[in-house]
Order: sequence, then C-alpha cells, then structure tokens
Amino acid sequence: MLKIKIVILFILVIYGKRMAQNAFSLSGKLRLLAPLEIRVESLKGDVILSVPVAKDGVFASGQKEIEPDLYVLWIGSTKQPVYLVNTSVTIKGFYDEKNPGNSSLVFTGIDDFLELSGWLPVEQNSKKKTISSEVRGKLRGTMYSALAYLAGMDAYEPNRMLLELVPENERDALSARWLARRVDSLARFAVGTEAYDFNYVDPDGSVVRLSDFRGKFVLVDFWASWCGPCRQEMKNLLPIYDELKGEDLVFISISLDKREKDWRRMLETENLPWIMLWNKEGFSVGDAPNTIQKAYGFYSIPFIVLIDREGRIMGRGLRGEQVKDAIVKARKM
Repeated sequence: MLKIKIVILFILVIYGKRMAQNAFSLSGKLRLLAPLEIRVESLKGDVILSVPVAKDGVFASGQKEIEPDLYVLWIGSTKQPVYLVNTSVTIKGFYDEKNPGNSSLVFTGIDDFLELSGWLPVEQNSKKKTISSEVRGKLRGTMYSALAYLAGMDAYEPNRMLLELVPENERDALSARWLARRVDSLARFAVGTEAYDFNYVDPDGSVVRLSDFRGKFVLVDFWASWCGPCRQEMKNLLPIYDELKGEDLVFISISLDKREKDWRRMLETENLPWIMLWNKEGFSVGDAPNTIQKAYGFYSIPFIVLIDREGRIMGRGLRGEQVKDAIVKARKM
C-alpha cells in the first residue's frame, strides 16, 4: 500500500482499495488523549452523521446514504474538508486534539478525495492559483466543484472551467451550487467586463468620475493611510508614472480612510502627482464590504486595477512591475 501525505492539515492516508456499497459509514480505532466525537457535516453545516469515540478509541457508525460531494469531517475540534461517496471509510492511528499537527491518521475509503487532491495547485497565492485544463475527463461529477472549493482560486477562468465540467444533473450538489455562485460573482470582475463607474471627491471638493477619462487608460489604486503595504506600493508607482505618463494614461489613487483628515495628512506627506480621491465609506473587513469593494471584488488593500479606453477591466490585482508590464502591453494592443 502506498502512503500519501495530504497537505491539507495533518492527515496521513493509506490509499486503500475501494469497497463498493450503497451507503456511507465511518469506523476505526484511534489512540486518544480524551474521548471525542467524529461527525460529518454538509457545506451548509447540517450534521450528516456523528459517532462518539470513547476512551478505548473504537467506533463504528450506522450507514447513511449520501450524495457524492464535498463534506466537512470533524475529528474532535479539528475539521477537514473531504470528498465523500457511498463507501465505508475507516480511520486509524493517533489523534492529539491539543496539538493536531502531532496526529498521525491513516484513512481508507477516500479514493476520490485523494484523486482530486492530486490536481490541487501548489501555488499559495490565491490570485495566482489555477488548475490545468488537463483535468478535463480525469475526474467525475462533483469532484470538479469540490476541487474548485478546495483550491480557493480568485481567477474567473479556472473556476468557470471546473463548473462547466460538472454535469447539469449534478449541479444541485452543495459544492456545485457554491461554485455556480462563485463563478457568477467573479464574472462581474473578470478581465474584459465593464468597470464600475465610481465618483468621489478630490482635495478641492470636486466630484471626479471614472467615466470622465473615457478614451484613456486608467490605473486605479485603492489604498488607506494606515496600510503600510499601500504606502510602499505608492512609492513603487511613482517611477512607473514618471516613465510612462502621457496624454493616454491617467493614475488615480482612491483613499479608503474612514476619516478625511487622515487622507489629507497623507496627501501632504506623499505629495504624489496624480489624481487623489477619497471614499468616505472607508475600508470594510469581513463579510460586509463597502460599495466599491463589492463593485471591484477586492477584500484587501492595496488593490490596483487597469481599465482600458472603453472602460473595461484590463488587469486586476496588479503589484510592482506587473503594473508597468500591464500598461506597456495595453499600449501595444
């Protein structure tokens, strides 16, 4: 048998031979520091199956028919997304609830999960993550939507590709429904879509709109005075601006400071030569992004986007030399 270490959390797996059956079940024996519960939840948080594990570590659940999909497996206080089908899953080994990283668990019966995990991107940056098109025909059904969920990609194209690979008759599964919403959301911000026409005030109190610059390339930088990386990114933009400035190019920095005085203090400190605007909504964190964050689909700053002459997004999430490269490429098109 081949041992494979899954990079998601701490799980060590034996790739066991799948035993065909018509229902899902859990069984096994663990060495524990204290009794605990093992349970399986849907992506919505509904409990699908649970089984107590006593001091002797032996456990066995009843059978439960499930839809092949991604679920959340809880072992004590540790959770792990895992793709499950109607097979018997066994778990053996040592589990340390206080320090889960010290655990060594051996699984059988999760062949599909291992198979799709082999397609997960190695890139850690969610903006750069992608899935090879070679995955087409290599997985089955909701394995594609589960792969998208586990991969955590920000790019529209690979998410759309994986959704298209999920058969229509399996798109009611929770992971497929999640992916459909994800693709719909990302489509609004994808390269080639029309940029949201914002309007904010400049230091003189005049309202400036994005559409005022139709016919020019517009680089928009979202930042805040309290954001160290934002201030550094502005310093990186200055030599790019000096080198590439021209009648066809506009730089706009939009402050997401909640207090106007913080924005104005930064204006005096940095004294940058391009258009500076203030969004009084301020930057929002968590599940309540402000209007401009929703419109452009970003949840952290700095965030830089390049918009073409027709008001369409040409590049998003740009940093450093990517900014210069995107502008140079745009001018050649």
